[in-house]
This record gives sequence, C-alpha cells and structure tokens, in this order.
Amino acid sequence: MPETQSAPSVDPSSAKVGDPVIELRGVEKHYQMGSVLVKALRGVDLKIFAGDYISILGPSGCGKSTMLNILGCLDQPSVGHYFLGGQDVSHLSDDDLSQVRGKKLGFIFQSYNLIQQLSVVENIEVPLYYQGVSEKESREIAVELATKVGLGKRLDHKPTELSGGQQQRVAIARALSNDPAVIFADEATGNLDSKSGGDILEIFDQLNADGKTLVMITHDEGMADRTPRVIRLKDGQIAFDTYSETK
Repeated sequence: MPETQSAPSVDPSSAKVGDPVIELRGVEKHYQMGSVLVKALRGVDLKIFAGDYISILGPSGCGKSTMLNILGCLDQPSVGHYFLGGQDVSHLSDDDLSQVRGKKLGFIFQSYNLIQQLSVVENIEVPLYYQGVSEKESREIAVELATKVGLGKRLDHKPTELSGGQQQRVAIARALSNDPAVIFADEATGNLDSKSGGDILEIFDQLNADGKTLVMITHDEGMADRTPRVIRLKDGQIAFDTYSETK
C-alpha cells in the first residue's frame, strides 16, 4: 500500500487566494508499452493556487494529456503524491476518484462531449443529477448558467441545432454546474474558428475575473499569451513556470 502523506487541509471550494488548491509532489507516470517502460511524467512538482489562470503548454508527446489526466483525477500517478484541497488523492479507488471529480472539478473538452439526445438545459443538468440535486434546483441552476454563457434563448435546442461555439458554451455551463474548485479546459478552442474561439476565451477571462481557477491545456502560443501563468512541459518535466520564475 503506498505511503500516505499529510498536508494542511484546505477546502478547495473556499480556499483564499494564495492557498495551494492543488499540489503535486514528485509525480511520475509510467506506461508499459510491450517491453518498454515509457515515463510520461518525470518527477513533477507543482502548486496551483486559488484564482490562478494557467496555460499548460507544449508540443505533442510532452506530457500535457497525462498531466491533465492526473490533475483531473482521471488517472493515478505511478510515483509521488497529488493533494487536492489538502487531501491526498494519489491512490484513491476509481469510485472515490469519480466522487472527487464530480464534486470538485469541472471539464471542458475540444469535442464538447455533449449528449446529442438532450437539450441545452438538460446537458447542463447532467452533473447535478449525479450529485443528487433536486430536479427543481437543477433546472434553476441550469437556466441561470445557460443565460450566463449567452444561451438563455436556446434552452430547448439540441446540440445538432447549435454552432460549434454555442456547443462549447453549453460545455462551459455544464462545467460550472457543480461550482468546481478548478476548471480544466483541454484544447477548448481547437474545433472553433478564430471568432468563436476568441469568444470562448473571453468567457474564460471573465470566469477568472470572477474568481474561478482555470487551467488550460494547449499547444497554442496565442492562447498561452493571455494567461498570467504559463507552464511549459518538455519530455514529461516542467521546463518553465512563470510562477517559479517570478518568486
């Protein structure tokens, strides 16, 4: 059984600016590819603070997706520890990790990942259903969030009736539905034209201005330029971190 470490307990939903909401200590991720052991992450140390607006940048194969999977509790580190709000989540079971994701994290993906048979408002309600929120409260939250992202007049539309930019707005509203401590955006503008992509980034800017912690995974230098903190990955390691460089 992996050794359990302790860290000061921090409620990620109420952490003050400056508190580490996320901390990685010596994290490595290994994959066995036939007879070859691939080290996708190599001894990563990282702190993410409440209110951070971060781009994790790098070329294909640098470890960005693996980093997202670890930070998003979609996978476990092979070595090292991951603290989320002071809780060591490094070696939780899949069921426990699912609970952590549902309560504390939000995700926005390049491909939107909407349920085609559901309307805008129903897609936004999905995470709330799994959290046991009442139907009445779920609908109120979903309508409020749809309106916030500019879709108040499209509540009953299905994804096939929306543009790519509008579908991504639904995904943003869905990611906000559980009031997450951290929102992860994985190449969120990759399928959009420049105008729609710019509109989505403006929403991200406003969410951060409202106090949300956002982490964008990207290979786009232009996207990274707009975030106050940039982390560059190379060969599974942090090659550069704006935060470290300014401390």
